[in-house]
Amino acid sequence: MKNPLQTICRYLHKHITILAIASTILVSCDGDDTAPFDPYSYYPLTVGHYVVYEVNQEVYSTGQAAPVVTKWQEKDEVEKMISDSAGISTYLVSRSTRNTAADYWQKVKEFTVQKYPDKLLVSIDNQTFNALVFPVDTRMTWNGNAYNDLEQQDYYYETVQEPATVGDKRFDEALTVVERKDTSIINKYVTVKVYGKGVGLVSDDQTAFEFCQNEDCIGSGKVESGSHKTRKIIEFGDR
Repeated sequence: MKNPLQTICRYLHKHITILAIASTILVSCDGDDTAPFDPYSYYPLTVGHYVVYEVNQEVYSTGQAAPVVTKWQEKDEVEKMISDSAGISTYLVSRSTRNTAADYWQKVKEFTVQKYPDKLLVSIDNQTFNALVFPVDTRMTWNGNAYNDLEQQDYYYETVQEPATVGDKRFDEALTVVERKDTSIINKYVTVKVYGKGVGLVSDDQTAFEFCQNEDCIGSGKVESGSHKTRKIIEFGDR
């Protein structure tokens, strides 16, 4: 006569073994489907890669009822890698502008992007900014002005690997970086940039407002002076 306890033990052992094997297979499957996260893919630096933006700028001045609105297009294109020392690559990027799609591009400036293992530095208009840091994590905060003489400005990742829509374009994976978010009853300074995987910067929204501070309008949100500038992607590719 079989021992009932032994029968139960054999049954449990058999089924626990099956569950363990199944769990191992599932973990292996998950591992096969998970692609490694490449932070550099959010700022492609392949020579010939370009992005075209629609730029809109509103400038408010004291005493004017409405802002002065200006629109144009900008194109950033990676021209070449100009140095590679100790594993640190420096890329030259040209910026061109035109008023409309019917006009010719005119180069207006060049800037550089340095690619480090833990960060990307963008040097433009004689200032260097720490645009991105690695690893990418919403818990990360860093001083974007660490490499220039401006006041400390804490950047942080607001969203990571989440969908984003800019105009008529949708990006399945994007990073949202808040470079500044200072608001009060008297002013508003906000800068938010979105980077699309395989594309680069897809949206740049900069607000710098001084609100009315007279007794009859303080707290109303009426803009006394300042500007609001947006850059939104309309085209990208490789030359």
